[in-house]
Amino acid sequence: MAALMEAVANVYQALGEAQDALAAQEQLIANLRASTGPSPSEGVLAARAALDLLTARERQILVLVSQGNSNRRVARALGISEKTVKNHLSAVFTKVGVSDRTQAVVLGIRSGIVSLDEPFNDATAPMSSRAGLRTDSGPC
Repeated sequence: MAALMEAVANVYQALGEAQDALAAQEQLIANLRASTGPSPSEGVLAARAALDLLTARERQILVLVSQGNSNRRVARALGISEKTVKNHLSAVFTKVGVSDRTQAVVLGIRSGIVSLDEPFNDATAPMSSRAGLRTDSGPC
């Protein structure tokens, strides 16, 4: 009986620690969302300037990638090849001075192109149902 009570106490303690960790994570996310100040920093201005160089299609791909979509899903959603998605991402990396998709997404978040408030969208869903993304942005 004592062993059972000890096991229950251990589980209860572990659940409390997990709840504390989740609360801390939620607070961190809330702080990140609220941290947009009235005047953008030099880093934000630089990010916006770099992202101004992107074409509409490159921005569209950056948004879809930021939502957790693979190159294959982005390609299917846009009706282009996976190789074309990779080419667009390479152009994004070069234009904004980053070396991978994570850095590009972070830059997009800092500049305001990518929003943390947007829910995950599966790129296989119809494009017209997604946050302002247009499907008529031309061939690529």
